[in-house]
Amino acid sequence: MSDTKRPHENTQTDAVAQALAGTLEPPVLNQRRRTKRQKVQAPPPPVPNRPRQCHFFLISKNKYCSLTTKLGVKFCGEHSMLETPNSSSSDAAGQEPSRKRIPCPFDPSHTAWEDDLKAHLFRCNARPKENSAHFSLDVNLSLPAPERQPTGFEVLESSTTGKSEVLAELTQEQLEALIKKIQDLHAKHVPDIRTVILDHPALNERKKIVKNIKHAHQQASLLGNMKRLNMLDDPSTCYVEFGAGRGELSNYLKIAVDDHGTATFVLVDRTPPRNKFDSALLGLEEIKSLVKRHTMDIKDLVLAEVPELRRDVTATQREPPVSDTTKDTQDGEGEAETTPKEAKYVEKKPVVAVSKHLCGGATDITLKCLINYQKSETGHSKLASPVKGILIALCCHQLCHHYMYPNQEFLKEIDISPEEFVYLTRMSSWAVCVNQTQTKSETADEEGTSKKQAIGGDDEHCIVADKELDQLGSNIALDFQGREKLGLQCKRLLDIGRVRYLKEHGYDAELVYYVDKETSLENLALMAVPSTASSS
Repeated sequence: MSDTKRPHENTQTDAVAQALAGTLEPPVLNQRRRTKRQKVQAPPPPVPNRPRQCHFFLISKNKYCSLTTKLGVKFCGEHSMLETPNSSSSDAAGQEPSRKRIPCPFDPSHTAWEDDLKAHLFRCNARPKENSAHFSLDVNLSLPAPERQPTGFEVLESSTTGKSEVLAELTQEQLEALIKKIQDLHAKHVPDIRTVILDHPALNERKKIVKNIKHAHQQASLLGNMKRLNMLDDPSTCYVEFGAGRGELSNYLKIAVDDHGTATFVLVDRTPPRNKFDSALLGLEEIKSLVKRHTMDIKDLVLAEVPELRRDVTATQREPPVSDTTKDTQDGEGEAETTPKEAKYVEKKPVVAVSKHLCGGATDITLKCLINYQKSETGHSKLASPVKGILIALCCHQLCHHYMYPNQEFLKEIDISPEEFVYLTRMSSWAVCVNQTQTKSETADEEGTSKKQAIGGDDEHCIVADKELDQLGSNIALDFQGREKLGLQCKRLLDIGRVRYLKEHGYDAELVYYVDKETSLENLALMAVPSTASSS
């Protein structure tokens, strides 16, 4: 028998023996740097041979513009500004060259005829729109907003990034003292929070259709809690969804109310998204529901001036009636003067404010907006309370701003300075990103979905863990569970100030866990109804 060993025959046995003897050296990994594969740009297509096709090449689409040009020119009206004087030709009659197009002053992404600019500016969709009656700049801010380019500490507060950079400025002793202060304040001011997970039949069909029923469970529990708090029993209610997005929550709210054209739905959001549910909210019946979307920032919204809240504005009468005028005849003269009647108060519909996952400072300015509306209605409305209910699923406390926070007196009471408020919001992100950090080393299951993805990876407001935040957590001897707990304490401390703000203005408010943690890491909702003492 030959003594020659086959290649790698006893490699595993030798490695085990070396490991037992303590002489096994770690393998040298190949540290070759991976280079990103360069995308090969496809060659441009040939010049179009279709008669009178524009010769402007669209790089993003790798094709030429398909618009038609005028006779004797290479570019269409939109791209005619690229026509050089030599290339622009006059016709046989010797007329002047083609008209010149210039960028629109309102939006340079499109052009207009230079000699017709005045008419274009009048009809341009990008022209600045006049402010409506329910617009008032920064009316719902608690403190003046910082300038666009603030200096000093306001730069740190106004930015949504740089969490680790802000905290890294603290020494280890300062950070430990701040953590101790937060823990003491949480133990003193934050009570136990109960869990109320409910369901509602309005989402039964939805749960049968979709594969990921996480959002359906959240919406069903929110509607179930609204029913528990008697927010769905008045058919004349105006439901205002703040941060509405597509308006999906209002869509199922309409099903839960069993509305047949009597309820009003007002949706407020800064940007108009695609695939909106507005047409579904109108309904398929002969009498449509009154649905109105206001594209504006909540900080500028004057809820008392929203016309859809008036009782004389219904699904059939979508605009407020024009005020009548009276004719007064002057003494001794036959001339008549038209004078408007005195402005009379118009009764408003009861308001229920709802929102699913209203980010950070948007929750604060929403609460301020509702309380401002309540103050404006005091002494006028016949209702016990103009705001019948508030239900907001909270999230993204790291996006809160000190100048937006409604309960400034609470911050003074617990001795939280504007600087400490920023630290508080930054550390609150540990509550929702710590699980993602912890599960990075976990292996994927059979379906290729890791625990990270199952818990928070597909959450609509999930946060990517920060390596520098991880390093900060290790410096203060906090494990994953300790950092998660500290982040939750920061969140609840901000939330309890919101609860106390509503209680001070006559509401029975509480914090409720409306779904379990496996459904969503942001599983807390702020619920409030008028207190019986204030309404009686």
